[in-house]
Amino acid sequence: MKLKLIIVNLLTLIRIIGVFLLIPVYHYYGTFYVGVLSLICYLTDSLDGILARKFKASTFFGALFDGTADKLFTIMNFIVLYLITPYAIIPIIIELLIVITLFYKYKNNLNLKSNIIGKSKVWVLAICVVLIFLINNKYNIYLLIPAIIMELLTLISYILEIIIPKNVKQFKIERKEIDFKLDGKNKWDNFKKIWLNPHFYEEHKNDSNLRKLTKLS
Repeated sequence: MKLKLIIVNLLTLIRIIGVFLLIPVYHYYGTFYVGVLSLICYLTDSLDGILARKFKASTFFGALFDGTADKLFTIMNFIVLYLITPYAIIPIIIELLIVITLFYKYKNNLNLKSNIIGKSKVWVLAICVVLIFLINNKYNIYLLIPAIIMELLTLISYILEIIIPKNVKQFKIERKEIDFKLDGKNKWDNFKKIWLNPHFYEEHKNDSNLRKLTKLS
């Protein structure tokens, strides 16, 4: 199981590395190679999810790491696009508003799991961004339109979840109530039992109150 967890999270790590490579690749090699790099990184987003489900290796750490990698890579892609067209500032602003909305949900103990619109947005953005970089002509600006639409729909859907919360379970567990008691000799042992334990993730992935989870660890 440890090896499977490492493989899945290494795939996510590729997107984190990609965040730091996008601008240098654009500067030295141009948009086509940025498109190739983006395509590879977006494919890892699909692959790590598939392997996590196949290996039954989904964890809270993996979900948080994956979500963070997605947000950073998406924003950095739009920053590179901004170097090509100033209109890319629109999806950058909307994506930052989405991040603020998710933080508000976290602070108010609401579920942070992506809905169907948010999941669809990732792939619409991936297709639009990669095509813009690979083709790179004056008409590519129109490919930003579906990306902006999906950004807006995602933002609206998250705001609606705040106004009309879904019926999700609350974390009502205490340390002593966890099946595999937090009796580790140090915080690292406890961290592994909560954040790196697939069984714990499957039991509580639809719960809200992630803040409670961070306190438990």
